[in-house]
Formats: sequence, structure tokens, C-alpha cells
Amino acid sequence: MIRHPRLSPIVVLFGMSLVGTACQAPPSTPAGPQRVENSELGLAIAALPEAFEVLSNQGSDLRLTAPGPNGAGSVEIGVGPTGSTAINLPAEAKATRQYFEALPEGRYFGNLELVAPIGSAFTARGAYDRDGGRVEEIRVFALHPRQSRLLTLTFRYPEGEGKERMQQLATLLGEIEGLDSPESSEASEVPGD
Repeated sequence: MIRHPRLSPIVVLFGMSLVGTACQAPPSTPAGPQRVENSELGLAIAALPEAFEVLSNQGSDLRLTAPGPNGAGSVEIGVGPTGSTAINLPAEAKATRQYFEALPEGRYFGNLELVAPIGSAFTARGAYDRDGGRVEEIRVFALHPRQSRLLTLTFRYPEGEGKERMQQLATLLGEIEGLDSPESSEASEVPGD
């Protein structure tokens, strides 16, 4: 008579855990950074920074949102008309003083020059009352990376978050790049034989 040794509960549990592990799906890999393109503006955000989410990207409307400790902030990205005249970025930033001071309880905090991958950019920052609350705003003025146009980023957020929001905006500005216009890509295509 052959006797079968009794399996210990530990061996049974170990075998079950191996089977359970083998049947599990491999862990999912997180998606890479999101690329956001807007052909109407001729711009792309190469890798959307983690602080931001796309709120709208239709036609020439490109808006982002960014949560914060006292509420969400919003960024509007826009471009000016195509023009042949020179764009004076420092003058654009300094002229924003009148905009801030004309708003209810508006204050102008000054401007800075930033160096971004697309070139020099100038900021203007201020605060004002809006819809029963105090809002801070940073405006960035830069040259469009591929066209003779003014590029603007307007970031509005709850008052008192300027330092953190300026860092977020600088990171976003570093991800902006130009898209080839449809006309230039068609012109660069080589006709077939």
C-alpha cells in the first residue's frame, strides 16, 4: 500500500498564490504626457504639465485649468493677428499696467523678463476684484514660434498664489512650440513623378 504524504496547508497556500499571481494581468503602464495641438493657433503644448488639464481646445479657443489650494486657476492661450510690424514685447507688458489699474480695486505688481525655449517673454502681474472675490492675473507676452504674431498666455487664479502659479506658468511656457502651417507643409512636399 502506497501512502500519499499529506500536503501541508503552507504548501497549498503557496501554490494557490503562484496560480493567482500568474493569472493576473500585467500592471498597466501609465500614459505618457499629453500632447495638445491647436492648428488654428499654430501651436502645440509638447507635454502638458501635470498641473494642467485641457478645458477647451476648439478653433482658436485653447483654455486650460489648474487646481490650487484656494480654487482652480485658468489659462487662456491666444495669438494676435498676423502683421508685418515689429512686436515690442516690453511695451506690451508695460501697457498692461493701465488694464489692471482700470479694473475694480485693480493693482499692478510689475513685470519680469523670462527666457523660454521659444525666446524672450515678458510678464505683467496684477490683482483685482471679480465676481465677489479677489483675483490675481499673470499675462505673458512672447513671439509666436513660427509666425509673425504676438503670443499671449493669461493665467487667472485666487489671490495669494502668485509664486506657485508663476512656476506653473513658466513650466507651461517651456512646453509651447510652433506647428507648421498647412501652407508651409504643402509647399515643402515634393510633387510625385
